[in-house]
Amino acid sequence: MVFEYKREPLEEDEILALRKACRNFEEEVIINVLLETGMRVAEFSKLTEEEVSWQRGCITTIGKGNKRRVIPLSKTARFYLTEFFKDHRKIDISPRLIQIKVKAVADKARIHKPVSPHVLRHTFAVCYLHRGGNVRALQGILGHTSLTTTDVYLNYSGQRVIDDFSRIWDKEPIEDTKNSNLLNYIQ
Repeated sequence: MVFEYKREPLEEDEILALRKACRNFEEEVIINVLLETGMRVAEFSKLTEEEVSWQRGCITTIGKGNKRRVIPLSKTARFYLTEFFKDHRKIDISPRLIQIKVKAVADKARIHKPVSPHVLRHTFAVCYLHRGGNVRALQGILGHTSLTTTDVYLNYSGQRVIDDFSRIWDKEPIEDTKNSNLLNYIQ
C-alpha cells in the first residue's frame, strides 16, 4: 500500500514563486509568516502584538487544545510582523479570508497543486527537517502532543530525496584499494 499525502509540501521554486506573486503587504505578511513559522491558520488569524516577544525572538500563543506553545521567529517572520504591528495591534483576519488569499496568491504564482494555509504549515515542517532540524524540536514548534503526528511531515518529495541522498551518501569516498577502477570512477 502506498501512502498518499493530502497536502503535498511546496518545492523551493514554488515557495519562491508564491512569495513573488504577492501583490500587497497583507498578502506578503500572510504568506511569509505562515511559511516561516508553521502556525495554524486559527492561531495566525488572531495573533496579537502582545504574543510576540521581540527580545526572545518568539511568539507565545495558546494553540489547539488550549495548550501554550512557543514558536521561534525567523528573521523574515520578524521583519513582516515588525512592519505589520507598526500600524496594527492584532492580525484580525478571519481564517476563511486567509485561506482565500493564500489560494489567490498560489493561483497568481501558477502553482498547480492545492495550496492552503495548512500546506504552508506542512511546507514549513518539511523544510525545517530538510535543513537539518530535529524532529522533537519540530514537534514542540508545531504543538503536537504525539511524535506520531509530527512523523507525517517526514515525507520528502522526489527532489528532496535525491538532494538529501547526495549530501549524505557521496560525501565520503569508498576506501577499497582492491577495486581501483571504482575509486577512479567516483572521484
